[in-house]
Amino acid sequence: MKYKPKAEEFQSLAGVNIIPVIDVSLVLLIILMATSPILNLPGFEVKLPKAITAESKEKNIAVSLSVKGEMGMNDATVNAVTLIPALRKELKDKPDFLVIVRADEGVAYGKVEEVIELVKQAGAKRIAIATQQKEQHVEAKP
Repeated sequence: MKYKPKAEEFQSLAGVNIIPVIDVSLVLLIILMATSPILNLPGFEVKLPKAITAESKEKNIAVSLSVKGEMGMNDATVNAVTLIPALRKELKDKPDFLVIVRADEGVAYGKVEEVIELVKQAGAKRIAIATQQKEQHVEAKP
């Protein structure tokens, strides 16, 4: 006697399993969120001076200055002439944004001061100078 399966046993899967798609989407979203702060930096290297500072998690605009004199705003390369209009455009809708000046530790102080003056001329109300976090040495008391 041959076994004949019932028609009920051969039901095909009609729907699409969406859970793996959601899992992959969430992983990609996490990767994007983790790498997005890196994307708004210019293409040249800036070695920041070391200092003990508090970390800020707010949105801001970064103006970078390299030893070679290259200047950048967020991810765009600018110069002394184009910095003010580009900064005004960014600050137009958000005048209270923090503008962070990222100058290489080898840049002359006078050059950093010139960039800060340009940032002020563009209308920035809040200006900060970026530093690299210095390690704190805590002494144990006996």
